[in-house]
Amino acid sequence: MDRIMRLIRTFSKQAVRSVAFLPVPMIVAAVLLGFLFYFLENSTEISKTTTDIFPALAITSQDTARTILGMFIGGLITLTVFTFSQIMILLNQVASSYSPRLLPKLTGDRSLQFVMGLNLATIVLTITVLLSIRSNDDFKIPNFSILVCTVLGITCLCLFVYFVTAITKKIQVDSIIDASARDSLRGIEKESELEGEGFSEGSIPQEVKQWYGIPSPISGYVGTVDHKSLSEFAREFDTRIYIGVRKGDFVPKDLPMVQSERMLTEEQIDRVMATVAPIHDQFDDWYLPNLKQLTEIALKALSPGINDPGTALMVIDRQTEILSRLMAAPLHNYFRAKQGHDVWFARHDYAEVLTALMQEMRCYGKQDPLVVRRLFQMLFHLMLLSGESTYYRRIIMVEIHALLEDARASIRNSVDRGVIARELLGQRRRLRAARQLVMLEDTRRSQPGIAGNTRAYN
Repeated sequence: MDRIMRLIRTFSKQAVRSVAFLPVPMIVAAVLLGFLFYFLENSTEISKTTTDIFPALAITSQDTARTILGMFIGGLITLTVFTFSQIMILLNQVASSYSPRLLPKLTGDRSLQFVMGLNLATIVLTITVLLSIRSNDDFKIPNFSILVCTVLGITCLCLFVYFVTAITKKIQVDSIIDASARDSLRGIEKESELEGEGFSEGSIPQEVKQWYGIPSPISGYVGTVDHKSLSEFAREFDTRIYIGVRKGDFVPKDLPMVQSERMLTEEQIDRVMATVAPIHDQFDDWYLPNLKQLTEIALKALSPGINDPGTALMVIDRQTEILSRLMAAPLHNYFRAKQGHDVWFARHDYAEVLTALMQEMRCYGKQDPLVVRRLFQMLFHLMLLSGESTYYRRIIMVEIHALLEDARASIRNSVDRGVIARELLGQRRRLRAARQLVMLEDTRRSQPGIAGNTRAYN
């Protein structure tokens, strides 16, 4: 049962990212609606009631009804073909200009799916109504069905204007950067909200190295883990469990993925792996993939083929916001359900995230003085926001020294080197001055009407 539920969750994640997520159900609904209209037209007086309410819309000729419906079908098919062509062109442009990993954000956009789904559903419904018109003298014109198809057709024409406006805005680089940054911040907020659900930060037992290893059944990526069921299994099997592969990492087949304090039977292993087994696809429903997407956008912008440092600077600003929020977020590595036992799991710590980001940004941007200056600014802002934490200060200082070493080796112009040197001195002075300030901390979110309280950085 756990394996089935996990497969359903994985399939649902794949489905919502598909461009057919809304169009397919809407087409099915249109077919069912067509049969419902046929039943209402033959079993009730719905068309007579419609013509009584809207006499100006009454159609008395079968040829006129067929002409109107055929006109809408031909026009909507042309409109749909143009819409799909535009989407394919724009997706190709996003993949080539920014990153192919951004495509799920566009194909999974609900507004675009709705526009395409409504176009296709209206075509299917109109065809169904057209086929229901019979060529005999006793047949009644389905005025109600024709009226509904006409309203839907006009709505599709109006939504086409919205589609052109929306898709043009969504492929702009600032909109893509903003969407990825919002998703990353939302993922960090989800990490913070797990505090009251049994998640916490704890020390991994030293004896975990002697625990029994459970190999991965397939080659894939670590995705959603059912921690609650895993903790309950640990209690049922009288053991403790450690997941040694971090979320989002690739694990080859037969590589140890989970460790158990006690030896488990084959049936117990199957139940455990049903809650944690890797999957073939990567999902961006947490903060790290979206942060990596931002980095890829910046690297693509710094490539010689595009040469757009302004986009890279915009990305660095949003990365500063995400990394500062990540410092305040708890990175859980322990879970215990109310009716369960201990489950530890590996995690991506702050040092690893910052180092990986800076390595890529330094490699591609170390020769651009503007990018180097903005990276220094980001690191000094993070240093200020780290407060009194020696852990974060040490990590950030390592990256400052690494960036300074690359800048010295790559930027040879004396004027640029002088500007960077003066800016570094200014950043250090501002850092020392800011630590002497008493900051006003806004508490109005939790206590309305209170201006705030004071908090000193030093």
